[in-house]
Amino acid sequence: MGNKFVIADPGVCIGCKTCMAACLSKHDVCDDVAQARLNLVTTLSVSAPIVCHHCADAPCAAACPTGALFLDADHDRVGVRAERCIGCSSCVMACPYGAVTLATKHVTSTIGNLVIGESDKPVVIKCDLCVDRSGGPACVAACPTKGLVLVDETALEAGVKQKHIEAAQAAETLSSLPLNPMLA
Repeated sequence: MGNKFVIADPGVCIGCKTCMAACLSKHDVCDDVAQARLNLVTTLSVSAPIVCHHCADAPCAAACPTGALFLDADHDRVGVRAERCIGCSSCVMACPYGAVTLATKHVTSTIGNLVIGESDKPVVIKCDLCVDRSGGPACVAACPTKGLVLVDETALEAGVKQKHIEAAQAAETLSSLPLNPMLA
């Protein structure tokens, strides 16, 4: 089985940003960057969230010089080791979907109870499939139109095959209709 990822159906997305709010809420915890791991793209005719595809070949992970992004076979995804991120943006540039971003995390350095410094550190942000959430990705659960679905490559291939069958059946139906003589 290949990596899992969230797919969006732009045909039912209403652009409400509930997915983003759910993602933000899930990640608004201590030691995490409170930022949604998906972005909503809206045009005049369509809207849909852009989410990490957890690519099997993971160009973002291949571009990362520190191993902050890695293939996580235990969870069928591309994982993040935020503590290794140096903020170089190589992963951002390598992602073919625009689903990897950088954010700033406030870091306090301590020795025991003594604060010795504070700084802002860039860290990589991308979908983690909410692997520590029993109900799966928060965005999928929150979508009011069910426009987000968690799939794996096998399920995606089955869906594509079904669409091919439907397209062939539609073509067969259309081929039996008489042609307009003006077009012949």
